[in-house]
Amino acid sequence: MKKSPFAAQSGILSTRYEIGLVLIISFILKSLIRIMLIENHNYWETGYDFYYKIARNFVTSGSYYLSPGDQTFYLADKLYAIRTPLYPLLIAAIGALTEFSAPLFIILQAAISTITVWLVYLISRTLSTAKGALLAAILCAFYPYSVFHDTQLQENALYNCVSLASVWYLLLAYRTKKAGHFAWAGFFLGLATLTRASHLVHTMFLAIWIFWTLRQTFKKAALGFCILICTFTLCLSPWLIRNKIRLGAFTLTSMTGPSLLIAHNKSTFLFYPYKGSIDKSTQQLVFDLKNSGTLDQMRIAGKNELVQSQKFKEMALAYILGHKLETLKRGIYKTAVNFLGVLSPLKEWWENIAYFLSYWTLTLLSIFSFHKTRRTPFFQIFILLCVSQAIFSFVFFAHSSHRSFLDPMLAVFAGIGLSQLLARASIGQVGRKK
Repeated sequence: MKKSPFAAQSGILSTRYEIGLVLIISFILKSLIRIMLIENHNYWETGYDFYYKIARNFVTSGSYYLSPGDQTFYLADKLYAIRTPLYPLLIAAIGALTEFSAPLFIILQAAISTITVWLVYLISRTLSTAKGALLAAILCAFYPYSVFHDTQLQENALYNCVSLASVWYLLLAYRTKKAGHFAWAGFFLGLATLTRASHLVHTMFLAIWIFWTLRQTFKKAALGFCILICTFTLCLSPWLIRNKIRLGAFTLTSMTGPSLLIAHNKSTFLFYPYKGSIDKSTQQLVFDLKNSGTLDQMRIAGKNELVQSQKFKEMALAYILGHKLETLKRGIYKTAVNFLGVLSPLKEWWENIAYFLSYWTLTLLSIFSFHKTRRTPFFQIFILLCVSQAIFSFVFFAHSSHRSFLDPMLAVFAGIGLSQLLARASIGQVGRKK
């Protein structure tokens, strides 16, 4: 007997209603929680307040820069490429339009986080049933870390969204081989890199992957690869050209040297990864550099932040060469921080437990999906991003927030795995009734 077309249409409408309800509840919940949490606080002084300072400078002066504080080892009066621009400019846009209304910015970040949930649903729907996709969206929408963290003054929500959008378009490009999908993939990879400079590493891996997987149709693979790289480069070009004019080099960020030194000095693990953030360890590094006279010596070299970044990189490389075995052990430990499921840095006891339980719930549920997903391009992309994140962490460092862009992808697998478990349980109940 054929199913009634009205029944099929009813099922589609029901699914749309359910995912719509999930998105609305997630959006409202994230907005309200953060607005209530900042009731007695200045939102712009919480989280990564340097983003606000850059945005404030841009709105008031029309110039994109950060004035270094007492706890930095930079000697320049103004830092022009200390952070990639997308997130600060988003803050600046809201600030110019609303006079830096914290509630409105929180609502915007909640909306961006909700788009990420929608992308999780879209990706899951290509791999599983509507039920599996809905479960994945629910797990992503109400994942405790994202519920509380996505509306903080930090770039995570925006970064997670644009990086997952790039994955979505890479999957479409893989399936359709259409030029437009390659172009959109390159565009969103560019936005992700302009949100967090470390995504340049991931972009290199993903670009090579799309070419390699399509190599049997070489012309299409080469054309798609070129389109992706071109749109990626075009997206970055305004920022790179601006830095060439301002600083004399086509640089993405002036944080490479400092980040390498922060990751490789005797004080790195003084607080990092669990006692406190890497910033607390950096304060000790700054103190040591001042006491040793190193910063005074660097003052002679000039105040160009790129020149200083190079000096810091040389100092880091000297430490690495002088502590090879220690560097190897530390690198392995820093890599493990990404995947142990322990909140870094540690917070209140209930936050630590919530993160541990929710992380391992997603991870264990994901395992039940691998028999169905392990041969898919999405699985390959996920593994590739895990590897590239591990490599980046080995060289530099990572807190839980730095690897959180993997969580929405993990939710895709977890939702499919949960649907598989529920399907087996349902079959088992039917069997027992018979």
